[in-house]
Amino acid sequence: MPHKKSASKRANNEGSVYRNKKGLWIAQATIGYDENGKQIRKAVSGKTRSDAIVNLAPYLPKNGARKQLIFQDMPMRSHMQFWLMKYKKRTIAARTFERYIGNAKRYIYPYMGGYLPQNITTNLLQDFLGGMLDKGYALDTVKHIKYQLRQYFEYCIDEEIIDKNPMGKVRLQTKERKTGQAAEQQEYKAIPEELRDRFLQAVGTSVLFKPLCLTSMFAGLRIGEVLGLKWKDFDEKNKTLSVVRAQTVEPTFDENGNVTKREYMVGKTKTAGSTRVIPIPDLLVNILHEWKTLRVLQELMTKAPVSKSDDFIFANNQGKMRSYYGTRTMFNRLLKKHGMEEMGIHFYRLRHTFSNTLFEAQENPKVIQMLMGHKKVETTMIYNTATTNKYLQKAVDVFDERYAPSEPVPAPQPAEKPSAAVAGENKENSGNELLQNISRLLGEYNVSSLNELMKAMDGERPKSNK
Repeated sequence: MPHKKSASKRANNEGSVYRNKKGLWIAQATIGYDENGKQIRKAVSGKTRSDAIVNLAPYLPKNGARKQLIFQDMPMRSHMQFWLMKYKKRTIAARTFERYIGNAKRYIYPYMGGYLPQNITTNLLQDFLGGMLDKGYALDTVKHIKYQLRQYFEYCIDEEIIDKNPMGKVRLQTKERKTGQAAEQQEYKAIPEELRDRFLQAVGTSVLFKPLCLTSMFAGLRIGEVLGLKWKDFDEKNKTLSVVRAQTVEPTFDENGNVTKREYMVGKTKTAGSTRVIPIPDLLVNILHEWKTLRVLQELMTKAPVSKSDDFIFANNQGKMRSYYGTRTMFNRLLKKHGMEEMGIHFYRLRHTFSNTLFEAQENPKVIQMLMGHKKVETTMIYNTATTNKYLQKAVDVFDERYAPSEPVPAPQPAEKPSAAVAGENKENSGNELLQNISRLLGEYNVSSLNELMKAMDGERPKSNK
């Protein structure tokens, strides 16, 4: 049976809304006149009545007609969704837009989505945001939602739906208020000192995660920067890493703001200050050198692009850039194997561990800022969550060094070998270095062929026979 055409009676130029024979809602209105004085009508469709009205509203002039239309038929859920899809999506980055959509669907719509925009009050908003804090949501999350709501209501003012922004007098606390164990965990973001050796032993059993994790932990890189590194960024001679790119994720959305796919790509670093050339310790230089040796062997056997200048340092076995989510899944599996899955260790804690180690060594915050790639030193200071007082003791040790009695001059040491003799020894040893490394690695990883060794590169290595 065909649907009956049901129209809502409206005043002149306010349009009409009805459902057609196919079940779609149609909203139409006069939006102007041509040179002959003939009416120009605009008709739009939608799956629901509200959708049709949302689609018609932008074509109406900013006067009583548009305001009346929205007053009668457009709840906040439909109106904010229209604002997000038609306006915000075009003006912000895809990752930021994904957060906006997530905030709306997860928090805002369930609480006040059925209200008309003009009926939302400051008290309602205060209860909503304050209630989120009472339930334990992070202050940063609530502040992001507050900012999003403020922007939305500014749009409503521009559209003449409301006269003033109800967010104007909403107040939130300025600092996170957590107590007990939750506060301690929130504050200390690095890997605790008592767990660091255990963690290093765990990643040391993985052919892949030993160099990958230690690049973050000993160089302070974000995981996206680590996955974006290429071999040309590693200067073994000068012991530096050049951070000039990072992995980013670009989501694609459908008409309702749902993510349909995520594409991993190489993009710019997080900020302009994140582009940097940083010195790295000998320990990391040696680890990356060993990883490069394995990658050269793999490329010789499989022809996969994994060891040349423009190849990713931590590419998968096909030579493609690893995805963050895939890498994280493998990392969590490694932690679970070693009984560390409940200890809150994730990639970003490695970067915090880097900064805390430097703070504990009483390094200059400006130096740490440059190494971390922060735009402001204030951001760097947030990372200073060290709980040990060792670096404070080091600060006062200067008095012992300055005022301690003079010690006897140490006895002269035997002269070192002439540089020419040392160079000759190095040349003699270098020929066997590669073969010795290969033999050592085969034994250490309990495998009998190079092919088995390469299979271990993409996951956890076989149990050692030692």
